[in-house]
Amino acid sequence: MHNVINFYLDKISHLSAQERRLKARSNTCLYAKLLFFLGVVVFAYWTYRHFGWPNLTAALLCAAAYVTALVLDSQLRSRIDALRAKQRVCRNEIDGLGGTFSAFRDGSEYVNPQHEYAYDLDIFGKDSLFNRINRTVTRKGSDRLAERLTRLSEDKQDILERQAAVAELAQMPDWRIEFLSHPFTESHLDLMAGLLDRGKPATSALRAALPYLSVGLTLSFLILGWTGVCTWAGFGLMFTAQLSATLLTSRLSAKTNAQAETLCKEFTSYLHVLRDIERAEFRSKRLVEIRHDLFLKEADSLAALRQLARILNLYNQRGNAVVYIALNGLFLFDIALIRMFAAWKRTYTTYINMWVSHIAEVDALVSLATYAYNHPHNCLPHILGDDADCVIRAENVCHPFLNPEKAVPNSFTLRKKNVAIITGANMAGKSTFLRTIGVTYVLAVNGVPVCAERFGFAVVSLFSSMRTTDDLTHDISYFNAELIRLKNLIRHVRSHRFTLIILDEILKGTNSKDKLTGSVLFLREIAKYDIAALIATHDLELAKLEEQAPSTYVNYCFEIELSEDIKYTYRIQRGAARNMNGSYLLAKLLQSV
Repeated sequence: MHNVINFYLDKISHLSAQERRLKARSNTCLYAKLLFFLGVVVFAYWTYRHFGWPNLTAALLCAAAYVTALVLDSQLRSRIDALRAKQRVCRNEIDGLGGTFSAFRDGSEYVNPQHEYAYDLDIFGKDSLFNRINRTVTRKGSDRLAERLTRLSEDKQDILERQAAVAELAQMPDWRIEFLSHPFTESHLDLMAGLLDRGKPATSALRAALPYLSVGLTLSFLILGWTGVCTWAGFGLMFTAQLSATLLTSRLSAKTNAQAETLCKEFTSYLHVLRDIERAEFRSKRLVEIRHDLFLKEADSLAALRQLARILNLYNQRGNAVVYIALNGLFLFDIALIRMFAAWKRTYTTYINMWVSHIAEVDALVSLATYAYNHPHNCLPHILGDDADCVIRAENVCHPFLNPEKAVPNSFTLRKKNVAIITGANMAGKSTFLRTIGVTYVLAVNGVPVCAERFGFAVVSLFSSMRTTDDLTHDISYFNAELIRLKNLIRHVRSHRFTLIILDEILKGTNSKDKLTGSVLFLREIAKYDIAALIATHDLELAKLEEQAPSTYVNYCFEIELSEDIKYTYRIQRGAARNMNGSYLLAKLLQSV
């Protein structure tokens, strides 16, 4: 991690040095602008008082020099702003490595207590996994990242392609800093495209050719009138007819102008991102395909944007009333623009959703790659073969939220069709371990290196129940909420090929005897399906299930040592826990009061 921090510090130093050089040049431009502006004033005054070509030439040269200095200074200021944005990216990464994530959006809008696992595993919200990973610069990218973290792929090839893409982007730190320095965009380009009227194609060749015939006839009458071959009456008639036709389409023209302007604005917000992707030389399959699709000749996103900007520029050209009358009377200008925009829509609208999707995918992958780069000691997880008897095979795995220098690693193997019953005292590490396996699995499926020495996983679905809450607004008690959660779990298991289940204390909302009976009943039920499960409990009676069916139920525990001060090892081991600390801690509390 220290090497990563040093990289960002060195980058800030380098960028700061560049900024200082550009500031010096900008200051020179400032003095030059002042000097040349005074030159313009002085020589213009002398020209006014004593006209002469030398004075006029000097005034014009000073004016040209002033404009040049103005443009150069503007360019320098843009470059300075870009350098500052890159420095801000690096500082934010240093803060993140230090445990401060306030600069990054936390994804609170994606929190869903009913999700299969996201609420239990702290995927969204303050200091969540999303908060730690998210670096997206587009709203669609943020949505895509949230989707990746909550809809886990069950396609091995897809996971392998993500691994390759994340690994490649992780080795492109300078490119990623450039990418992340762009301002966040809320673009709704895909929604805008869905509202567009694609434009109906011409119903006949004659109708398509009619505007050309009309303009050709009008210009012919103009030439004939100009040369005196015939009177101006024909030209006047055609000019008036074309202007009238244009006025009849004024509402459609205004609608087209508004659509083009809105579309161009939404599209332009992606411009910097598109240029970054275009100049990158990707090698991994997924990124190569994305780049190819974005800039394919017939669907080139940047070419489409240039054409759209050109249409919008033409609309702006006829803002003056005299120009409007001349252009429309001679060339049916507005009708031509309507047809141009309709042709643009027919050519490119079908590609817009694809462009937005690809940009979102790259944006999400950049976030995952930045996380991978910032944690160089993490290992790349591997997918277990179909013939493997394990769902999880972890060596020295730690929760990614914990300080790696203080976290206690654990090794653990969870076999298929096994239910691992984990007992232990309060605060011994049971819940943290469950979340460690869950969060690590989510990262692994997304192609991201994980906090472990080795981590193998089978491609399965994931369901957890760790943080059930009541819902008084809908008259749902805590116990009823638990039952609903367990019912949803069973439905999930039945509808998926194989499921990794993570449970923390089944049926907490009832008495001890009823809880034990219900827990045994539930564990025997889920054991009938294709599952592997991690169950944390304080109920030592559940550990007796191993004696009844050792091929299915396996006991693990987090043991403690009871002495004057309780010693927590935070290490998982085989067997059932012997020591509990609830009454012990309460007795010490009462003694201290």
